[in-house]
Amino acid sequence: MRSLGIVRFRLLTIVRTATPIFILSALMPLLILVVLSGPESDFRAEATFALELNARAALSAWFFHILVLSFATLLTGKVKTPHDDVVIAIVPDLMDTAPVAPSGRFWGEAFGTFAAAIAIHACCLPLLAAIVALNPLPTSAFVWIEAAALALFFLAAAGAAWQRRTPRTKFSGTRGPRNAVVVATLFIFALMGTTRWVAFRDSLATFLFPRTSMQAWGDVLGAIENPLLLVILLVLLYAGTIAYYYVTSTRKRVWES
Repeated sequence: MRSLGIVRFRLLTIVRTATPIFILSALMPLLILVVLSGPESDFRAEATFALELNARAALSAWFFHILVLSFATLLTGKVKTPHDDVVIAIVPDLMDTAPVAPSGRFWGEAFGTFAAAIAIHACCLPLLAAIVALNPLPTSAFVWIEAAALALFFLAAAGAAWQRRTPRTKFSGTRGPRNAVVVATLFIFALMGTTRWVAFRDSLATFLFPRTSMQAWGDVLGAIENPLLLVILLVLLYAGTIAYYYVTSTRKRVWES
């Protein structure tokens, strides 16, 4: 139950200061929705072009929203001190004096940050749902995108908890972005090892810009040589990253020894 106090504290702390995050994450969906909400006469005049544009715009809105909110969630874990360049060992704040086990603190921070991200995401869902209704891609495609977004939000929340709970070093300020680059690099390596890379890259580029359709997405999936191995590698990367966060965050610090 003490972990729930950490969850609530982190949720309220982030939500109180989340106005810039909300504005940025809702900006692109709002602009895209304005573009898609044109007169019916204009749509009928250029129906083929409009359908392709609507599909591409919908993907762009969802991608931008997920990307901004994921990075914002990760960066909420960046802890600043007045003497970052001078002091490495820091004195714990009042939250560190609460009688909560290190594992409870980590999961409390992670789920609290995740809850804050979901709260902001939920506020943007009406805009995103309207975009889905105005584009030709099937709703099932956006259901899968939503599932991937939730998984990415939790990974970013775990990364934020990791940044708060691990011992400070001189390079702690860039710890989150550096870790994100490593995870993204491993993700690309997993794709390169399980796909016909050139065909996969070209078909993905075709899907994203010239021809955004389910047929083009079928070409992307067709370039995957070993789908089972790809799924296994991605699951291992996801679980391994969270396990790394947990292990390094629950080590005893100097003042706890």
